Amino acid sequence: MSKRAASLDADLAKWCAALATQAVTNVVPPGWFTTRQLAEKLNKPLPTMGRLLAEAVADGRCEVEKFRVTTGSVNRPVQHYRPR
Repeated sequence: MSKRAASLDADLAKWCAALATQAVTNVVPPGWFTTRQLAEKLNKPLPTMGRLLAEAVADGRCEVEKFRVTTGSVNRPVQHYRPR
């Protein structure tokens, strides 16, 4: 390997390290639930649970916060709810 190729490899390694993103997963505190979890616990259809939660948030009866959750290989923000 030539010096130029070694230099390019080193530069690429630096770029890879600089651009790499770490998947940050939040620990969901007790008492916070997703729409899906609440729908299952309360035996409601998912769309109905979403509507009920939207109304409760609008009325100030519950609060919503996004926590980063890893599902399979995907890490994304997911809304969680808890009563006030």
